[in-house]
Amino acid sequence: MISVSRLITNRPEGADRIRYSGQKDIYPSVLVFNVTRNCNLRCLHCYSSSGTQQFYDLPLSVWIEAVKQASDMGVKHILLSGGEPLARRDLSLIAREAWERGIRVELSTNGTMLTRERLEELRKYVDYIGVSLDGPEKVHDAFRGVYGAFSKSIKGLRISKEMGVKTGLRFTITKENYNYVDFLFDLMKKEGIDRVCFYHLAYAGRADRKLDVDNKTRLEVIKKIIDYSKDGEWEVLTADNPVDGILIYSLTRSVRVLDLLRRNGGNKSGERIADVSPEGVVFPDQFTPIPLGEIKNLKRIWDEPGPMLKKLKERRSFVKCSSCRFFEVCNGGLRGRALAATGDLWERDPSCYLDLIDSINLTDSDLKS
Repeated sequence: MISVSRLITNRPEGADRIRYSGQKDIYPSVLVFNVTRNCNLRCLHCYSSSGTQQFYDLPLSVWIEAVKQASDMGVKHILLSGGEPLARRDLSLIAREAWERGIRVELSTNGTMLTRERLEELRKYVDYIGVSLDGPEKVHDAFRGVYGAFSKSIKGLRISKEMGVKTGLRFTITKENYNYVDFLFDLMKKEGIDRVCFYHLAYAGRADRKLDVDNKTRLEVIKKIIDYSKDGEWEVLTADNPVDGILIYSLTRSVRVLDLLRRNGGNKSGERIADVSPEGVVFPDQFTPIPLGEIKNLKRIWDEPGPMLKKLKERRSFVKCSSCRFFEVCNGGLRGRALAATGDLWERDPSCYLDLIDSINLTDSDLKS
């Protein structure tokens, strides 16, 4: 994840200690718990292929035990996701277990089920709620597959803010909505929202590559997002494409930015982050369908790493773009996207747009300084 506003303005942000620590820990700092595959919407770009049909949920006891293992591992953040995590009536009990163990809890939701009743259960234990939006009402509802989804999401967003929970937006960039960045920032100003994360499309679940923008469009969209970040009004992040950080460096030529990017280290799937599926399978992230183990053995996966986890930690020996001079600040991008696009886990990430960035004239001494 790239904190655009942090790199541009140098304003400290809450997750700095994780993003820029530069430490190589044995265990991931962030775990994504996909606690259900059930959802009340049918989103076109859902990475978990969730929907309104009835899926089996793992028992609460399994997730509580996973939180305990996460605590033993020193995990700092747990992101509760799905499906729609609020489809689980016992979600607050999972959040409470993490909160009691000193783990920061974040909730990723479509916002339509954010009622006062549910927030009353959750607000003590949840540090941040990210609500997904795809653009104006007609665009959003078309993406979500349900008429009225936009108005319900906005209502949930407002209730969350009214009840004092830090709340922001999540926006996945696709060819159907990339030209609504201005709309999103206007909405943030209107609703008093001060945080947004823009996600590059990952080709997983129903999120087909055909939905993605081309890299020329991608570059222009990220430049616009950078422009909105310059006045420091919002906390702005992008996810799943470390090239965004290199673009910021090319525009600023700041030694400080390069230092932060080095500390961040680019994509760290399987190292700094990992994902647990609704069925209890552990993956490097939400988008890379390479199983590392099972939820019942969560800690053991890193105590006794298997061949794939070892390769991810030493990916420079395997990734086809390892000779790139920016590898140390990118780490090869999103492996799941490369796998989906080419069938080869170690191929070049097709969303890399480095060849379109004009003003990078780094020498070897720049990168080694």
